[in-house]
Amino acid sequence: MNVTPPVNEPRERQVATLVMACLGMFVAYLPVTTVSVSLPAIQAALHASSSELTWVQSAFQLPMAAFILTAGVFGDVHGRKKVYLAGLALAGAGAAIALSAHSVEVLWIGQACAGLGAAALLPSTLALISHAVPDPRKRATFVGLWAASLMAALAVGPMIAGVILDHTTWRWIYLPTIPVAVLTLAVAAPLVTDSRAPVGRRLDWPGQITAAVAITALVYGVIEGGAGSFTEGRVIAALTLAAVSIIAFVVAERRSSSPMLDLSLFRSPAFSATTLIAMITFLGLIGFFYVLSLYFGLVQRLDTLHAGYRLLAVCVTSLVVGPLAGRLMHKIPPRVMITTGLLITTGALLSLTSIDAGTGFGPLAWRLGLLGLGLGIVITPMTATAVAAVPHHLAGMASAGNNAFRQVGGVLGPAVLGTLLTTKSTDALPDHLRDVGLTGPTAHRITDVANADGLGAVAGMDLGKDTGRALGALSESFLDGIQLCLVVAACLALLAALVGAVLLRTPQRATTPVAGAADQTAPEEPETFAEVESEPVLVGARARGGSERPGPRVGVSGAATGGDTVIPDGGSGPMLYGRVRDAAGTAVEGATLTLISSAGRQLGRAVAHFEGRYRMDAPGAGSYVLIAAAEGHQPQASSVVVGDEPLAHDVLLSANHGLVGTVITAGEGTPVEGATVAVTDVRGEALAAETTDALGAFAFGELPEGDLTVVVNAAGFRPAALPVRVFGPQLARLDVALWPTAVLRGAVRAGDDRRPLDDARVTLVDKAGNVIGTATTGPDGEYAFTDLDAGDYSVIASGYPPVAVPVAVDGPAIEFDLELTHPKG
Repeated sequence: MNVTPPVNEPRERQVATLVMACLGMFVAYLPVTTVSVSLPAIQAALHASSSELTWVQSAFQLPMAAFILTAGVFGDVHGRKKVYLAGLALAGAGAAIALSAHSVEVLWIGQACAGLGAAALLPSTLALISHAVPDPRKRATFVGLWAASLMAALAVGPMIAGVILDHTTWRWIYLPTIPVAVLTLAVAAPLVTDSRAPVGRRLDWPGQITAAVAITALVYGVIEGGAGSFTEGRVIAALTLAAVSIIAFVVAERRSSSPMLDLSLFRSPAFSATTLIAMITFLGLIGFFYVLSLYFGLVQRLDTLHAGYRLLAVCVTSLVVGPLAGRLMHKIPPRVMITTGLLITTGALLSLTSIDAGTGFGPLAWRLGLLGLGLGIVITPMTATAVAAVPHHLAGMASAGNNAFRQVGGVLGPAVLGTLLTTKSTDALPDHLRDVGLTGPTAHRITDVANADGLGAVAGMDLGKDTGRALGALSESFLDGIQLCLVVAACLALLAALVGAVLLRTPQRATTPVAGAADQTAPEEPETFAEVESEPVLVGARARGGSERPGPRVGVSGAATGGDTVIPDGGSGPMLYGRVRDAAGTAVEGATLTLISSAGRQLGRAVAHFEGRYRMDAPGAGSYVLIAAAEGHQPQASSVVVGDEPLAHDVLLSANHGLVGTVITAGEGTPVEGATVAVTDVRGEALAAETTDALGAFAFGELPEGDLTVVVNAAGFRPAALPVRVFGPQLARLDVALWPTAVLRGAVRAGDDRRPLDDARVTLVDKAGNVIGTATTGPDGEYAFTDLDAGDYSVIASGYPPVAVPVAVDGPAIEFDLELTHPKG
């Protein structure tokens, strides 16, 4: 269900949230390319092996992938703003540690700390945008700019590193992150509005532990297996532990009452597809940057600055295309954009396989620009589709889940492609040494160094007059490895394109009208960001196939076992079969279907099982009523006319419309517990009511579709009444801000003994002279004005000669006594 609430975040607040989110993404991703292009310098300065160099990248990516889900849940529970600010602090601290590193181990620690910061920033920034901009159409543009900030960090990172390395040592590449993180932290603290999930959640420690162990063990096994051998005991143990931990994670999440990653999210084809695409794409992308930086440094012998501006061709193109892709999502289906972008990426990667040591900037630039075009088309719709495919209140979990799988791909990218590069290059090195005339002890010495310390160590060897030929052989070996990596990356992009084409596709089906459903055909594409389409209607079409002999009998219940093939069950009557789906096309397993006669007599019953398939027998040819019901969905009744042949009849169940939200104080944003929330229809009839919990959250599970009114009342606050429109396949959301009110009370007294004055008239006037209210004192002389806004007022009391006294109302309850006297003669 979607909602267009009248009280959105103000435009200025939305822009401020977007700017802070983009700066957070910039801080999170800046270390990716600044470190990538600086790897040769880091390796030379710290004398790191190829395996240790791979861990420099993985030390950042690993905690990002392992803890990003925890960060998403923590933000849902304790507030996304807090997680965002903590991420900025960790990113700055990690950069400071890496800046002071004098060994590769300390550098790993700094990278890991920065990776933790990035793990906090990625889900929190996207969830803050989702909360600030609930309209999916506007949100798509904001997500496009968010994705552009990611590419901006990747674009400027190489240039920053290049300028720094031209003037000083590698460690200073971490300096720019520190002031950006600190300044963003200082500005965001008072500016960003906090948000959290409207329903109570808690941290899922079994899920977190098993996920972290699985990711760590998997990456360790891949990196160490590539550096040594996959048959080593420790590598086999690590990969086995990863497999066991993955199984344990799935079991833990299925049993958890508050899962870190709700596995039911993967029932959404759009979420599943974009998550898988993100993982595959980033495996190739981050691995490609890792391999390309080594190509520039060890094959073309470029310094970091010249390598950096070559990478700009990828990042700047993607930076420009990203926001444009966000606007095009309203006109072009996400499946078309994602698949097209990935096919362009595949072509660009294959075109790069023709590069060699002498390839100039011109021939390289158009290939890298084509790669940036493909990535720019993919990233924005991929991210926006994943967030929009789930209920709004699960934005933190959805963005964290999508980013987690993306980072798993990112952390495996350098590990997998680095392993392929090292293995292929090392295997090819002896042949290329032989081609340039280096054999015997010299060749053995070179290959021994390559096997022990990595190919980068060969570039630093002093071989006298043989140095030039050895470096030439090394370059050719690297090119062999790079070409293999590019082919693998292209295959991964093509696989992702196939995933997008298949899983993001909603097959078009013929439809026939049924009672209670609009007479329209289901759209071919899942519309996620633009206008909400009318719900598709039930499908009833005769299937072609062999008929069964008719004969009277009672109904037999059953369920299809898979596929669309009709499987006779030995009965003699015509068969009714099909699928039960919801409005999003997702199978509704467990739905109950009942076949009744026109007189109301039950004739058959079936339960939908795998993929929502059902099958039942009718007593004979004729007209019947089929009733379908499932938990969380509105029941549907439809007329079916059964002939002598099996009848295919698909059923569409509309989800129960629901409304969730929070009640907070205006300005401070703190939850209001115990507020009464009531929902009425357009005629003013009450539909439902409940009170908010400790988090200020409320939820209504079953509401009619259409325009409703939400009335909120809480002690000490001004009541609020807001219209809300409930429609579409997702839960509607409405967050209500209540303004606190004040009470002004006191007593009117007179005489030397200050006795209470009965029947005195008290008038309250605001600063502009408007009468706010009047009151008449009782025997106790007391008066009271309630439901006041903070501000300056004047209190006028009469009965004796009138008295007008100014009073400032600046708290919840103000006591103000008045004293009347006769004038002295």
